[in-house]
Amino acid sequence: MMTLSIAEARATFSKIVDAAETTHERFDVTRNGRRAAVLLGADDYDALMETLAILGDSALVATIGAGLAELDAGETVGIVEVENAMRRAGRLRE
Repeated sequence: MMTLSIAEARATFSKIVDAAETTHERFDVTRNGRRAAVLLGADDYDALMETLAILGDSALVATIGAGLAELDAGETVGIVEVENAMRRAGRLRE
């Protein structure tokens, strides 16, 4: 993460927006030497908001944990079993 003053950010705004978008770099922007804002790319912001939404849903977090425990225990099915289940459910077309 790079730290810039407001003046530096203003002078190079187009460049730092490009960098945030293409390299996923984040920029701390300071005012009077204190951190005032953070600039990050829109995709990174969206991913952060999605992660917060998931972590804020305790039922979903529990479901993910249960799924990871099943993986650790080797409780998995292969593609053939998935295809057969989808055929039985009428969800797979030949």
